[in-house]
Amino acid sequence: MDIELIRDMAGPEAQAIRDGLSRHRAAALRGLRADIMLTHPLCLFRRDEAGIVQAGLLAEVALDWLFIEKFWVDETLRGQGAGSALLTAAEAEAVRLGAVGAHLYTSSFQAPAFYRKHGYREMGRLEGRPAGHDRHWFAKRF
Repeated sequence: MDIELIRDMAGPEAQAIRDGLSRHRAAALRGLRADIMLTHPLCLFRRDEAGIVQAGLLAEVALDWLFIEKFWVDETLRGQGAGSALLTAAEAEAVRLGAVGAHLYTSSFQAPAFYRKHGYREMGRLEGRPAGHDRHWFAKRF
């Protein structure tokens, strides 16, 4: 068996993997609500007066849950409520789409305390990612 390695996450090989996983998921979840298989991408952001993006959140609602993939707030805005406003807006849209909760990963050098403050509970931790830091998995039921 030959294993190939490519660095293209958007090409036909990557799409074949996504398609295969989607077919498997559909078969495993047969009989559930028809809309459960839909994925709703979310991109929320804030611009400054010049139109420059200063903060943003990339997420998706799938399988009844909001997954926050990327979340960034420029250092000049931290502690002023911009992150809280983005998180609240993402959660509200997720609820509107039928989500029952949210989950995400963050690192110890990022914002674990921020998520705890917003009602997220730590579900797991990977120590040493990278050395001297931990990766945290948080979740919150709405």
